[in-house]
Amino acid sequence: MGMCLDVEGCGFENRANARFCARCGIPLHASVLQGRYEIVDFIGKDRGTATLKAIDRSESLLVTIRALIPRGVSAEEQESFLQDAELAVALSARVDDPGSIRVIDYGKDGPLVFLVKSDPSSTAARVESNPIFRSPLPLPGEGVDEEEAAATQLRIMVPSHAEGPQHAPVQKNTGQPAQHDWLVQGNIAYERGDYEEALRAYEEATAVDVVSVEAWRSKGATLLCLGRAEEALLAYDHAISLYPKDPELWTARANVLRELRRPDEEMYCYDQALAYDPDYVYAWSGRGMALAEQNKPEEALLAFDRALLIDARQSIVWQAMGDTLYSLHRYDEALIAVDRALSLDQSRASLWDTKGNILRRLGQAEQAFALHERAIQMDEQNATLWFDKGNDLRELRRYGEALNDYDHALALDPTLAGAWYNRGNVLAALHMYEDALASYDQALTYDDGLTSAWYNKGSLLHELQRHEEALVAFDRALAGDVHYIPAWNNKGLSLFALGRMDEALAALDQATSFAPEEPDAWYNKAVVLEKLGRKQEAVSCQEWASSLEQRARSARSSQ
Repeated sequence: MGMCLDVEGCGFENRANARFCARCGIPLHASVLQGRYEIVDFIGKDRGTATLKAIDRSESLLVTIRALIPRGVSAEEQESFLQDAELAVALSARVDDPGSIRVIDYGKDGPLVFLVKSDPSSTAARVESNPIFRSPLPLPGEGVDEEEAAATQLRIMVPSHAEGPQHAPVQKNTGQPAQHDWLVQGNIAYERGDYEEALRAYEEATAVDVVSVEAWRSKGATLLCLGRAEEALLAYDHAISLYPKDPELWTARANVLRELRRPDEEMYCYDQALAYDPDYVYAWSGRGMALAEQNKPEEALLAFDRALLIDARQSIVWQAMGDTLYSLHRYDEALIAVDRALSLDQSRASLWDTKGNILRRLGQAEQAFALHERAIQMDEQNATLWFDKGNDLRELRRYGEALNDYDHALALDPTLAGAWYNRGNVLAALHMYEDALASYDQALTYDDGLTSAWYNKGSLLHELQRHEEALVAFDRALAGDVHYIPAWNNKGLSLFALGRMDEALAALDQATSFAPEEPDAWYNKAVVLEKLGRKQEAVSCQEWASSLEQRARSARSSQ
């Protein structure tokens, strides 16, 4: 087993042959980054970064590695780090002062993004080929606070694109290794998105070393990216058979099972991950998202709470919590959660979209509209954003503009049933009933379980005196929700218009039994009873309806 080099802060016992700590993600002793930089010691950590000593195998020099600690770091933060590192390399190429700290290389290997610093003018740090290091010698000038200096250097003097050609990249190692490192080749292909090439390399790696957990893990991740979930599951199963106590492997397996829609097995994987590491934040967050998908929002919130207690910087978890609270109509709490997410990451259009939807629900449609416009500026090809902006405009009764946005959404995604449905609602509000019916039909083509679309279609057909067709639509709505009171009421009205009084009364009986406090159904029932000659019952229904309306008026006036 290889203990994490950060003994005080982590100290996790990793499996044999692991390259990175399974808990915090920093490289282990003797692991080699990108086939070149061999890690020999841990110096310290500060503000989410770790500093390590390493040997540059190609130059036989001691170098310093500064890396983002992978645990809890977002892809955006990693990209920003690499951009800063690229700039630092370019700036360092201009530095000729003896004893100065220079950034000579940067890159990504597995979960780690890093930069490499060295003193190229010094020969004191040069080492013999293939040494065994236990306590590496200090670099010349180590008394300088180099971490602070490097951090400052990375953030100054951003060159313009118009300044001319960029400096050539630092020369990489050209020596031929004794044995081809398929794992490194696979990692490089994976990072550039060439998953087919990555898979070929990982398959070679697993053939060369059948007990390499990293190779099987990487193969599983690649197969999942290629949409081959069943094969990805087999790869993760093999990795887990080699190292069953790795919470990351169990959580990755859970992600595959989510794709395969096997929720019970997915939850078992999260349980296993948390049994081995109760503080593994990604298992808690994954568990919460799975529970939300299984319509268990209260349990999901408990899981999100636990994840955020472990690491409150998880913007994705705050957003997931906000979405879950939104689904429970707890809009004030949802807004707090989304604001926390935005305080950590303002770069995701989906966050601004979610906040806009919450504000619309809170009756602040103008503010919601501004946020949805901001989201669209960030992701113009997202149909959902145009749909939500259209909903703001519909709420503001700016129907013409709302129609334009629904049409824009549908041009991007013609299968968006909600956009067809709300487009129909706007057309109905404009009394364009035939056009509205066509929109409802389109919505039902893509989601025939959309109960409210069946009801609205039936109501329009009733208005157009197409009562037989209206009955079919109302029955479809009631098949989806037998307690849909307006559908029972309007079905009664259509049956009344067709002269089918007994059936109309039966439908209105259902409406009044499910909603005894609803005066409209009682008024309609009174009309049907009158038509059937049951005058005393009609009068009773009429009086009861009047008393309900009076009670409602009194309640409103007392508020």
